[in-house]
Amino acid sequence: MLMAKPAVSQTTLRIMAANTSSGNRQSYDPGEGTRIFQGLTPDIVLIQEFNIGNNSDSDITAWVKSTFGDEFSYYREDDAQIPNGVISRYPILDSGEWDDPAVSNRDFAWAKIDLPGDQDLWAISVHFLTRSANTRNIQANALIEFVEDNVPNEDLLVIGGDLNTRNITETALRTLGTVVNTRPPYPVDQNGDGDTNASRRRPYDWVFADVDLQEYEVPVAIGENTFSNGLVFDSRVYSPLSDVAPVRRNDSGARNMQHMAVIRDFVIAEETGIAPPLVSCQPITGRVSNGEWQHYYIDVPDGTAQLELQMLGTEAAAGDVDLYVRKDDKPTLGRYDFRPWLNGSDETITVHSQTRPALSSGLWYIGTYGYWGGEYSLTAVVDSCEE
Repeated sequence: MLMAKPAVSQTTLRIMAANTSSGNRQSYDPGEGTRIFQGLTPDIVLIQEFNIGNNSDSDITAWVKSTFGDEFSYYREDDAQIPNGVISRYPILDSGEWDDPAVSNRDFAWAKIDLPGDQDLWAISVHFLTRSANTRNIQANALIEFVEDNVPNEDLLVIGGDLNTRNITETALRTLGTVVNTRPPYPVDQNGDGDTNASRRRPYDWVFADVDLQEYEVPVAIGENTFSNGLVFDSRVYSPLSDVAPVRRNDSGARNMQHMAVIRDFVIAEETGIAPPLVSCQPITGRVSNGEWQHYYIDVPDGTAQLELQMLGTEAAAGDVDLYVRKDDKPTLGRYDFRPWLNGSDETITVHSQTRPALSSGLWYIGTYGYWGGEYSLTAVVDSCEE
């Protein structure tokens, strides 16, 4: 049997929602919010009230470089009193702002980011109004229209920032739930508190991922602490602070500190090699770890009546590997044509003229995904195997 050797590297992606300005000018000049950024080391920040110095390009750029690192870039919306923005470790391919119909001093800031791997990420930074739940739902509906008109289905999506939501049942969250996952469980602090406003009484701030990105979530790990569903960071609660130097104990309680930061972590798998094609009736073995993909393909000729893909877990390595199939493109956790999604690693997919989609000639891509990881044998059969 051929042995596939997956060449996969994993990158942990930390995404942070941050309305953590302080002082009298709704800015990051006092330094408390800056230290929180430095301590939590995010890769992508959905930032609100993005004011630095005199807001010149040179001031903003110098602050981003000194706070995050030379490799970081940013987008900051123009002509806004308290602008939204996106800061990214990875290259920003495109960026801009979409009109927020309910407020005049900021809009919806977005950036298309070139992540490792095959998928780009659209990161959208928002700051909804405190006025009423109805107003926030108007803003959510407007944002949904922009997303549906502009963000390709195959790209990843994250929406985050200061939504000013009074509770977890607000209509605006259900509205956003049409394009991102807004269901619990939610991030909490070390005391189990998910509220994020200054008084720690309301869940104002969020990081919401779409179905594809959501599947890649992993616990937030800082020092010896682990937060299964993400972290609401309050410097007065977090311990030990040595994990998040240079943060100081009262940074989250500084004068006019807006809210608590929220972070969630995701693992992005990048294939660095090409797996061999599948040959009808010739089994191939492989292994994937938790959260890893291995992709294959098979070229189905004209006149084929049936394609069967059979995966069997090996006795030597128990686990749970899932089988995915998609015509003309690699499957993902949210984009696929067939997926049995059974417990264990024994799964079979059969494609023929009566399935949806029906079998057609051309390239069919097969993906094995490590739900819990494991070793498997995979066989493709085009019509039948001759003795």
